[in-house]
Amino acid sequence: MENSVKTDEIFIEKIFNASIESVFQAWTDPEKLMKWYAPDGCTIAFKKLEIEKGGTYHSCISNPQYGDCWCIGEYKEVIPNSKITFTVINADENGNPINPAEMGMDPDWPGNTVVTVTLTEENGKTKLQLRQTVSQELAKKTGAYPSWLQMLDNMQELLIQIG
Repeated sequence: MENSVKTDEIFIEKIFNASIESVFQAWTDPEKLMKWYAPDGCTIAFKKLEIEKGGTYHSCISNPQYGDCWCIGEYKEVIPNSKITFTVINADENGNPINPAEMGMDPDWPGNTVVTVTLTEENGKTKLQLRQTVSQELAKKTGAYPSWLQMLDNMQELLIQIG
């Protein structure tokens, strides 16, 4: 049986009943991003956020149950209304890369992954495809995969609210 999803990556596809411009802005407007870019029950804060090619970020997702998760990364591609690619590196509060196992994460979790978001228009709606360079099975086990699903649902709610 042919499977187009690679076993070494997360793959999520979601259709948004919103324009491609609105979906792109949800990823690139810091005010909008802060409203949805954290799993349910969590909050996100940015020490640094430069959403442009070569730009960097330093973020912290605070989870009341598991504590803070700091990340740093670089935007490799930001193509308006089309594609965003960025690295996600587990880090400490000062922005120093850190081994995920030292943070209490699964020892198999890679300390550096790449997220690629592609947007295409389909009949006035927007198809989003998200890929991350980590095994989908591991991401389901660690909670990263359901976190992405929650975050994209939150983005959908935001897009409905702002119309």
